[in-house]
Amino acid sequence: MHQQLTQLFHALARAGAIPGEDFSVDTCGGSLRMNERSYQLLKQCYPEIDWDDITASVECQPDNAARAINRHLGTDFVGRILKSIQARLSALPRERAAWYLQQVVVGVQIRTGLSLYDLLMQTLPPARCVYVEYLLREGIAPEPCPEWVQDLVLAAGGTADDITLDGEDVYLSERGMWLLAEIWMGEQDLYAELVEASRH
Repeated sequence: MHQQLTQLFHALARAGAIPGEDFSVDTCGGSLRMNERSYQLLKQCYPEIDWDDITASVECQPDNAARAINRHLGTDFVGRILKSIQARLSALPRERAAWYLQQVVVGVQIRTGLSLYDLLMQTLPPARCVYVEYLLREGIAPEPCPEWVQDLVLAAGGTADDITLDGEDVYLSERGMWLLAEIWMGEQDLYAELVEASRH
């Protein structure tokens, strides 16, 4: 189910839908909520697919998801990562900020179902909300940066011993890897890889 949701998430993003605004994913329940705009974008971009047959709609409540994640990790992950995002938006150049925001917002939502986008829009001042929209919508060529990994691991309860940055390279302890896998998923499912590695 994770793989199918990940594929659908990326299909929506490629079609131009905005995570947290047009759609959100509940990986625990294995379901997707999308608005009419995202649904129409999917149908336009992938007309050969019968979307009525494969999509479901369920509301995702960010506050409930935030409490569940914080309880699971035993720390205020959501409060910490929101503070980190705000700080990075001010400190990082535009292209790196776009990469950072995409990795954090999209990766956390795929893995946990939590819409950090919704929470950011509720907490950021209007000018910063416009900047977030700009970074997510305007087709900026994102420049990879390692800070997003550091902030996620530390927000999830990790320490300086769990992550080291050396230029653009990132080194994680075993605990750091597990923490990242608990709250983030990208093209590859780190959690599945860790489970498989633990069997050998």
